Amino acid sequence: MDELDISSLSIGDRGARSLTNTYEAVDKLYPFLSDKNTISHVRRSKILFLMRGPPGSGKSTVVHRLQTLYPDVVVCSADNFFVTSDGSYQWDHRKLSDAHQACQMKAQEAAKRGQNIVIDNTNIRRWEMSEYYRIAGDNGYTVIVIIPQTPWLLDPTQLVRRNKHGISPKMCQDKVDTFRKTHPFYWAWFLNQSDSAELLKLANKYFDICVSRIPDFVHELKKCLSLAGMFGSSY
Repeated sequence: MDELDISSLSIGDRGARSLTNTYEAVDKLYPFLSDKNTISHVRRSKILFLMRGPPGSGKSTVVHRLQTLYPDVVVCSADNFFVTSDGSYQWDHRKLSDAHQACQMKAQEAAKRGQNIVIDNTNIRRWEMSEYYRIAGDNGYTVIVIIPQTPWLLDPTQLVRRNKHGISPKMCQDKVDTFRKTHPFYWAWFLNQSDSAELLKLANKYFDICVSRIPDFVHELKKCLSLAGMFGSSY
């Protein structure tokens, strides 16, 4: 990958040309925003993008790019619970639990419809993500965790200046102090539903060929795996 200047990867108050440059730099950081094969795969799959990072770390820029590239994606954010009818943001800590429940319900409904999903919350600690992992697992989704690649990711001073909701210095510091690294359950290539169905079709085809053309195949399979009685009479 070419060396990138990522010192200003945040939407903020920028002109059109500056925004274009920012978006181009962001896209190069993530295959799901820049690689045509990855983009095609995402569009044909069930993906849950899980954002992680303190307020002001650059999550909104990535989410904006996801919405642009995947117009049908459903963005679930607890912050939206505090946006009033006139568009102003009025945070109330007493309603935080309700906000996250509403966010989880929106994600669950989107998963039932098979739409791609973005969870746009801070997700500082692993337990905060657990419900979304459950939703993904129950509905056959692949989870992609996204942490903004910004230099100020864990810099409280910069986070205070850059976050759009006027978060206090103490809250930013608390978010940084409690931010925990997480690791994938596993690394793998993931097939979408249509590719999985095609692979199963080919597997069944070649299994039948082996059974019908290789006399020792069934015998050895039964012997090694104790599968006696599981094959039809035609075998």
